Amino acid sequence: MDMILPYVVSAVGGAIGGNILGVLTRGGGGVVGRSLIGAIGGAGLAFAASPDGANVAAIADITKNWGSLLGEGNAQNANLANLITGASGGGVLGLIGGLLLRPRG
Repeated sequence: MDMILPYVVSAVGGAIGGNILGVLTRGGGGVVGRSLIGAIGGAGLAFAASPDGANVAAIADITKNWGSLLGEGNAQNANLANLITGASGGGVLGLIGGLLLRPRG
């Protein structure tokens, strides 16, 4: 459970970020499509940032900065960092999807 929880939290953050930017760009795909695109982007960015995954140093350094927003020693810092990481990854894919997936007609 400890191994999959950061990806789940990042996917939830990605779904939220993907929906927000997808709606702002008036993209197609509906709520479900934007949620799926955002969740994939959030989990993908979490994989790129994790030491067990791709471990891209630039992304990992950014997520370390978000890890202390709630104060030192707070147990929820890692979850907040994963949520923000997922929201940014999902937001990027939501923006791209919102610009590319347009309703026809």
